Amino acid sequence: MNYYIWLILAVGCFIGEMFTMEFSLACLGLGLAGASLAAWLGVGLWGQVALFAVISAAAWVGIRPFARRHLYSKAKQVKTPAEDVIGKMAVVETPIDPVQNTGRVKVSGESWKATSHKPLSAGTECIVEKLDGVTLTVREK
Repeated sequence: MNYYIWLILAVGCFIGEMFTMEFSLACLGLGLAGASLAAWLGVGLWGQVALFAVISAAAWVGIRPFARRHLYSKAKQVKTPAEDVIGKMAVVETPIDPVQNTGRVKVSGESWKATSHKPLSAGTECIVEKLDGVTLTVREK
């Protein structure tokens, strides 16, 4: 197989890795780059395929776990903006009636649909207990 075919596939894997960021395509790209080098040096097709398999497997076993551990070590600590409202103070904008399922609260300048276990009047300070879809469950402070 011509070396440039392996090289084109390797570049495609590296480009695809920019979109996935899980280091799977990068491992394959390294193997494809090694096979491209082997083809350029005149190694036969089965040697190219074997080198691709060995380099890809070695990268998968050796590099991928290391990269994921060090690059994503803080990923579990990141909160989405929706998760960040839990535990924050809120002020009731429109009265909350749990029977009618109406009411809104303002949290950090944003208005949210809200519910509570008991009716709350406008202006009442409360704390966000949980988020269910786009509805906050609050309790009086």
